[in-house]
Amino acid sequence: MKVTFDSNVWRIVSSPDSFPNESAIAEFRRIHDAIAQGTIEAYLAETVFTLEAVKKSGRHQFLAEYKAKVNFEEKEQPDGSLAFSIGIGPDPNAHPGNNHYLSKHWADAEKIGFKILHCTRLATAKNPDLKSEWFIPVTHDIAERFGTIGRDIEAQDCGISQLKAIGQEYASSHEPWHAGISAAPDSEEGPIAKAVAEWADGDAISAHYAYGNDYVCTRDIAKAAGNNSVFSAANRTWLEQRYGVQFLTPEELARLV
Repeated sequence: MKVTFDSNVWRIVSSPDSFPNESAIAEFRRIHDAIAQGTIEAYLAETVFTLEAVKKSGRHQFLAEYKAKVNFEEKEQPDGSLAFSIGIGPDPNAHPGNNHYLSKHWADAEKIGFKILHCTRLATAKNPDLKSEWFIPVTHDIAERFGTIGRDIEAQDCGISQLKAIGQEYASSHEPWHAGISAAPDSEEGPIAKAVAEWADGDAISAHYAYGNDYVCTRDIAKAAGNNSVFSAANRTWLEQRYGVQFLTPEELARLV
């Protein structure tokens, strides 16, 4: 059973002793043991360590300052001619990395067998504290599926679409949307932080589907965000019907093991 764990449950699963007041701690311990024993294959989306790892109050500034890394390469060919190539990718040095809290829980998660799913969005910031061996390798087919569902999520006005809308509001007519994030006033700090969280949720669902996992384990029922959340009741139904994405609470997952 391959399960993608949402950001609101994975830390309790990984470090149950750190959450003694959790009302469903018995269920979380059962899930923890099932992962350790191999009954559950446990996964986290990369967004847990990239987008969500940036503190909410700093997300506006981080996005405003972040620039993708551009590499220009010149090579002489056997016939004496020159070939030029330009590559665009993430700049891992721009990311703050894991805080102590995230590192602690990931150490517990990695110990029992958690792995990380790549999110293949071009040039998105990467976390320099992540090791390649923690990831499940990505293939062309996985990247294709990630893009397909990601575009559909965006078309539902979920995922990254909300951040794009803010950027487009402040970008000039000849600029891309992300330029508008730099120009956005301080009053947009809260909306940008929420939009980044929704972007992370959308890409997490995209990664789950792209890798062919069985269940998403979450407690997120989108009470505040409503239909603007990929976790809303309407969007869950759409994702299940169109892409076969199945959602479980920790209590429901514990009953399966």
